[in-house]
Amino acid sequence: MTSRLKQYFLTGLLTIAPAAITGAILWRVYLLVDRALRPGLERFPYLRDHLPPFLITLMGVIGSLIVVVLIGLVTRTLIGVAMFGAVDRLVARIPVIKSVFGAVKQVSEVLLADNRQAFQKVVAFEYPRRGLYSLGFVTQDEPARSLTHVFLPTTPNPTSGFLLLIPREQTTALPLTVEEGIRLIISGGAVLEAGRGRVIDEALARAAAAATRGDGGGAP
Repeated sequence: MTSRLKQYFLTGLLTIAPAAITGAILWRVYLLVDRALRPGLERFPYLRDHLPPFLITLMGVIGSLIVVVLIGLVTRTLIGVAMFGAVDRLVARIPVIKSVFGAVKQVSEVLLADNRQAFQKVVAFEYPRRGLYSLGFVTQDEPARSLTHVFLPTTPNPTSGFLLLIPREQTTALPLTVEEGIRLIISGGAVLEAGRGRVIDEALARAAAAATRGDGGGAP
């Protein structure tokens, strides 16, 4: 009876944990926006006298989202490209700030980019020793080069990891989409559709057999 109650408790905890964590993060964001924007909005007498504090903060959130969308819209135009390009060049001339700004910009572009574009395909390779396979994402694969850039993510946080330069023939392309690979990493290998594991095993077995024959057999 005790073990069954423990199992029910763990199941319930795993069920509500994602919603609870998401709610906690959103609440922290709300408090941050509230502290930053409400003092300015309350300077307008009508808003202060006729609207509750929650609606004032909500107006600030909506206004912030609209500003961000407008900045993104302007950035995609020729005028925006020229304007923000000039700002980048100006910041790049400031000794200390240019290093911080450049690093933050590069990290932001990677984290906010569409993973389907940042990651080209899912591959497996023998690491950290022969007989053990790690799952990674190809980030750059130039036909003229023999080395492939592979990002090896950590579990359960795929935004951190290692950049490895691996000979192309030592990688095996897996029949997984980038989304499937990311879900597999985040879940620690628990989330995988039925039958997909067998497909991965078969792909690795074919690559191992091809390597034994000496015809390469790595990534197609």
